[in-house]
Amino acid sequence: MQFRAEGDTFRALDAVAEQARGLREWFRDFVGRHEEMPLGVQAIEELQPLNRLLARDESYRVVEAAHEGGSVDNEGQSRALRWRRERRWTTPERLLQPIAEAIGDLVCDADFRLVRTCEGPTCTLVFYDRTKAHARRWCSMAVCGNRAKAAAHRAKLRHGRP
Repeated sequence: MQFRAEGDTFRALDAVAEQARGLREWFRDFVGRHEEMPLGVQAIEELQPLNRLLARDESYRVVEAAHEGGSVDNEGQSRALRWRRERRWTTPERLLQPIAEAIGDLVCDADFRLVRTCEGPTCTLVFYDRTKAHARRWCSMAVCGNRAKAAAHRAKLRHGRP
């Protein structure tokens, strides 16, 4: 990744990191207000910070050869060519664009009733529950789920339950 930005790149990257944290907190608050409910048109006003960020992008798509064996389109047909998105990383702020696009994809394409906040007491992650029963509680069973189950097991042992 190369930047054509002038000046102190480290300070610019620190400023972008702070903006990314602000974006994360904004989205966490948004999810907290709307999780497990369908999103309606009324959410548009709250999404203006995201739209302003998306409007700054400098990206384009190029046609390229698909990898070995070709690529598969939506109908399952094999294709020799594919689209690839290319970005001009002209400033450190451009690093926020893929994050903003991922949030936009989630807001527009996902069933927001299945967006949940991890139940891990120290976890800050949000996830999209694609499980069959839609009963997922943790961002990762290997991390937060395991910690919760281990804590429950220790609590049982402390209280003398088998």
